[in-house]
Amino acid sequence: GNRTETQMPDGRTLRYLYYGSGHLQQINLGRDVISEFTRDHLHREVQRSQGRLDTRRMYDRTGRLTRKLTCKGMRGVVPETFIDREYAYSGQDELLKKRHSRQGVTDYFYDTTGRITACRNEAYLDSWQYDAAANLLDRRQGETAQAGAGSVVPFNRITSYRGLHYRYDEYGRVVEKRGRNGTQHYRWDAEH
Repeated sequence: GNRTETQMPDGRTLRYLYYGSGHLQQINLGRDVISEFTRDHLHREVQRSQGRLDTRRMYDRTGRLTRKLTCKGMRGVVPETFIDREYAYSGQDELLKKRHSRQGVTDYFYDTTGRITACRNEAYLDSWQYDAAANLLDRRQGETAQAGAGSVVPFNRITSYRGLHYRYDEYGRVVEKRGRNGTQHYRWDAEH
C-alpha cells in the first residue's frame, strides 16, 4: 500500500493523495498544498510544483529524460529560470552529455562494453579502468593500467579503491569498509 498520512510531532498532518494504481498526485500539510504532480499518459512525472518552484520534465520517444527545467514564479506569470538541465544519449542509451545552467557541460565516455571510462567538465576530469573481469581498478587520474601486477583484482574482490579499504568473509561478502572518516562493519545472515 501507499502511505496516505504522516502525523508530524507538532500535531499537523501530511496527506498524500494518489490516483490509479498508486501514482502520487499531491502532498498537503493541513489544508496547504506542499507539492503537486502532473503526469503524462504513461504516468511519468512531467510537472511538479513546490511552493514558488515549478519543475518540468521532458522525455524523448524512448522515454529518456532530455530536459529538466526548474523555474521560480507563480503560475500564470512569466517564470524566471532557476535551473535548466539538458541530457543527450548515445544509441546504446548511454548518457553522453549533461548541460547544467549553473555547473556547465559534463561529457561522459564509455568503452565498447558500455562501462563508463571518463567524466569531464570545466572543473574536473575523472577516469575509471577495469580489469578483464570488469572489476574497477584503483587508478588515479592520468594513470593507465599496466599488464601484470596491479592490473587484476584478485578473486574479483576490490580491497582498496580511492582511499577506501575493504575486507571480505569466506563467501565474498564485504564485512568491513575503512576510510579516513571511520570504519563500517557489516554482518550477514545464513541466507547471505
